[in-house]
Amino acid sequence: MDENIKLGLVMLGRPQFDISLAQQFWGRVKTALESWGIDNIVALEEPVTRPQQAISAAQKLQGKDLDAVLVVQGTFTDASLILNLTRDLALPLLIWAIKEEPTGERLRLNSFCGLNLAAHALTAAGRKFKGIYGEPDTPQVQREILAFIRAAAAIRWLKGKKLGIVGQRPPGYYTSNFDEIGLYTTFGISVEYIPLFEVFSLADKINLEEQEASLTSNLDGYKQVEAGAVQKSLQGYLALRRIAIDKALDALAIECWPDFMVTYGGAACFALGKLNDEGIVAACEADVNGAITMLLAHYWSDKATFLADLVVGDKEKNELIFWHCGGAPPSLIARNLKPVASVHPNRKVPLSLYFPLREGETTISRLSPGKDGRYRILLGKGIGLQTPLLFSGNTLLIRLERPVTSVLDTILSHGFEHHYIIAYGDLIQEWREFARLLDLEIVEF
Repeated sequence: MDENIKLGLVMLGRPQFDISLAQQFWGRVKTALESWGIDNIVALEEPVTRPQQAISAAQKLQGKDLDAVLVVQGTFTDASLILNLTRDLALPLLIWAIKEEPTGERLRLNSFCGLNLAAHALTAAGRKFKGIYGEPDTPQVQREILAFIRAAAAIRWLKGKKLGIVGQRPPGYYTSNFDEIGLYTTFGISVEYIPLFEVFSLADKINLEEQEASLTSNLDGYKQVEAGAVQKSLQGYLALRRIAIDKALDALAIECWPDFMVTYGGAACFALGKLNDEGIVAACEADVNGAITMLLAHYWSDKATFLADLVVGDKEKNELIFWHCGGAPPSLIARNLKPVASVHPNRKVPLSLYFPLREGETTISRLSPGKDGRYRILLGKGIGLQTPLLFSGNTLLIRLERPVTSVLDTILSHGFEHHYIIAYGDLIQEWREFARLLDLEIVEF
């Protein structure tokens, strides 16, 4: 993902300070960015020292298809430079000031004070920005800067994405309601509606003869499940995949029950897991906001994610169990195990894949519309523990950093939906920056 990020790089300075020393810092910043994998940089080599230069620098950066602009606060400057630079440059903005060691002599840079003036002016002007203070080789500084850049890149990447709703939400699943206009105006995501009969009609025409063996070769117990329903399930996957590709859809929110099983005769669980492993994000129960959360978590982690219900909270052990019916991506299976072919745990229709998920650091997230229509993000993290399968379907036991009692109270008191997206890795700072840039409410547990 980072290789696709495009960043503008500018330095502000004042001639009465040590511009030469500031330029050394600017060079270290550029080298650090490249070492972190950000090598598509539009760098303006000449320091910006006058208001008219700032306007000219902005004009040079416009039209360069940038994700964000990083401003190096090389020395002290008054706020006119940053206001002129950003006047017509509507891009996520990061300003980086350098720490100056006391020498007993004059301030050579006074970089932080310049950032302070810029922060005051931008805040008064209602302009969002992020200020950073520190050395490039500081791990915390690196993490903060990369999180900001990755969040800014995700915002740009989302614009123009297409999500397909297959069927409609199950009766009473108000948690799958969504605001189509809000999705477009907030994230730039458009929605396409696909009736279930279109999927079923296409699926019934697909010949499995050459594909069934390759799709099921890694499944234990495949011969023990009812063959006709299994073939329906496999045909359903192939139909959904073809529709997603033909319509250039980036994500799907699928009505996986009741009609998939009752009317069509095969479960959608296998398709959900397989599509996610192939990079076509797919959420069950027509959960649109869940699918968008998965889309972002997949973008940042470069791995498939697990959409799950929270089913057990252990207050003594400070652990939560997340579960779903058998549609988890097989790439997330626990070590040394193979997926087991089986039936949907409640409807008893194949094809679901049973397995526990692997251990590792996890981020738990959920995009959700609040009562006022403003989007919010639920965020938490923990450590996934390797266990045997805890319930039929897919399970992951996560040990939390915070008390379970507090976590459950936060979820319930804020009225969050019942689906949570589990991603491997620590994506908390990316989510925070994403929310801050888009003015989303953050609810952490």
